[in-house]
Amino acid sequence: MARLAVAAVDAMMAERPDSTLEAALDVFEVFASGSLTDEVYILEDVAGKRIAIAPTAVRDKYRRG
Repeated sequence: MARLAVAAVDAMMAERPDSTLEAALDVFEVFASGSLTDEVYILEDVAGKRIAIAPTAVRDKYRRG
C-alpha cells in the first residue's frame, strides 16, 4: 500500500489539469473516506484492480462530470 500526501496529489493534478484523478493516480477508481484528511492511500490489488482511497474533499475537488 502506498500513501501520498494531499499536497503531492494537488501538485500532480496541477501538472495535469485536464486529467482525471484516477488517471493521475493510475488507478481504476478513487473512493472517498470521511475519516482521511491528509493522505491518499493506493491499494495495489483489490479484486484484481488498483484503487485509491482519498479524503472526500480531495475526491470531490477533482471530480469530473
